[in-house]
Amino acid sequence: MCTDKKTLRGRYLAERASLSAAEKQAIDRAIAQNILQSEFYQQAECIFCYVSTAEEIDTRMVLENALASGRTVCVPLCGKDGSMTARKITALSELRTGHYGILEPSDTAPEIAPENIDLILAPALSCDRKGYRLGYGGGYYDRFLSRTNAVCAALCASQRMSATLPREVFDRRCHYIITEREVLRTDESR
Repeated sequence: MCTDKKTLRGRYLAERASLSAAEKQAIDRAIAQNILQSEFYQQAECIFCYVSTAEEIDTRMVLENALASGRTVCVPLCGKDGSMTARKITALSELRTGHYGILEPSDTAPEIAPENIDLILAPALSCDRKGYRLGYGGGYYDRFLSRTNAVCAALCASQRMSATLPREVFDRRCHYIITEREVLRTDESR
């Protein structure tokens, strides 16, 4: 097992990039359906979800569904200082390209306190069955997750699941891992 997160990130980024457009679209669609059909999504009134880049698991269908169903929807606003806040949006058209090249809400969008969030949908390059996720290395989600009791579900293609991921003391576990094949309840689940 590789224990170097940087090496693993490189490997999983290359694997992700090797998918054909049709393969990626099928994975994205199946993961979105698994989210929408999950009990934890259906019960959530306030959802915090990343806004996907072209390479990540696509969250547009989930965001559109959550907005159309009248839920409170918030998305990340990341600061250069390593901070991440949840900002409420009412339409995807409110998003603009931020300083990391990802779509973000305005810094004037209402901030939602972490304790008011019911469900967090987090990006992942890889996950293991214990609920640990390998992100991009900035620690944004780990710091944010330490401030909330919300259900956290990481989105990950099944081909990028790991037996075990290296972890640090600050790494936070997710309650669920959602792949195109399953909704995996981890032992961190309630």
